[in-house]
This record gives sequence, C-alpha cells and structure tokens, in this order.
Amino acid sequence: MMKRLFTLMLLLAAALPLAAQKDAASLKALVDSNRVSFKYTLSAKDMPQISTTGTVILDGPCYHLSTKGAEIWCDGTTKWTVDTEAKEVYIESSEGTREFMVDPTAHLDRVDGLKVSEKQVSGVYNEVTQGAAVAFKLTSIKSSPLTGGTREFFFDVSTLGDEWVITDLR
Repeated sequence: MMKRLFTLMLLLAAALPLAAQKDAASLKALVDSNRVSFKYTLSAKDMPQISTTGTVILDGPCYHLSTKGAEIWCDGTTKWTVDTEAKEVYIESSEGTREFMVDPTAHLDRVDGLKVSEKQVSGVYNEVTQGAAVAFKLTSIKSSPLTGGTREFFFDVSTLGDEWVITDLR
C-alpha cells in the first residue's frame, strides 16, 4: 500500500505546476522530466493517532525520503534504508524510481476529496485490497529541472560507527 500511496504523492506533487493536467500518463512524464521535492503528512483515516510526516526529493531515477527516525536513499541502482533509532542500515539493489512509478492511473481513481492548489495537494487515498483509507497532505512542493547527479542520493556507510548494523542484501 505504501508504494502505491508514494506513487500517488509523487504524481500529485509534480502536477502542481500544471494543475489543469488530468492525464495520468502526462503526470508521470512530468515527474520523469523534473526534480520534485515536497513535505508530506500521512494519517490513517480511522486512526488519527497513526500518522507520519516527512520530506521527499525525487530527481530522475534517484530519490531521498525522510520520515521520523528513518530515511531511504536511492542513487538509481542501490537503495539504503536507514533506521537511525535502531542504528541499522539495509542495502539493496534497486531500479530507482521505476520500483514505484508503475501505472499511475491505477492510483488516481482511488483518491476522494482531492484538493489541488498552487502550493498544496490533499485528499484521502483508499486502498481497496486492504480496506484502508489514508489522508495525505503535500506541502512546500517545488519542481525544477533534473540535476542528473547521483551524489546527494548516495549513503556512505563508511562514516558510521561500529555500533551500527549494516545488512547488505545485494
């Protein structure tokens, strides 16, 4: 479910510069051709005590997601999932953003109460297979040309102390 919701967040954030754009394939193309960053808030509709906030930067096949106590770094070929509280890092091979940029049309039709303004997107994503409803809000959305660099999306495990557990699954 989180992959689908993440895909939807990325598409909606990229759509702000062209708010009138309604074609999902065009939205995906816009994300593919721009660097997009935003802040997000997610909460379970029926259980508001279950929520998270964070930031996302997406640049071509690379991305960085930061949330409470955890971060995901991806340089397009390798993904590092970093749990700062547990002092653990999981390293995996990755296809970059292709892992979650699947069929955007399968997600846009699951949103109720979609509100799009110049700087914010909000709504409720309904996951039919799990019966979950997640309220989301994207703010501070910025779109700019792709940088093409991967350096800022690389996580250097050599800087970590001996107390860290590093699991390389590649």
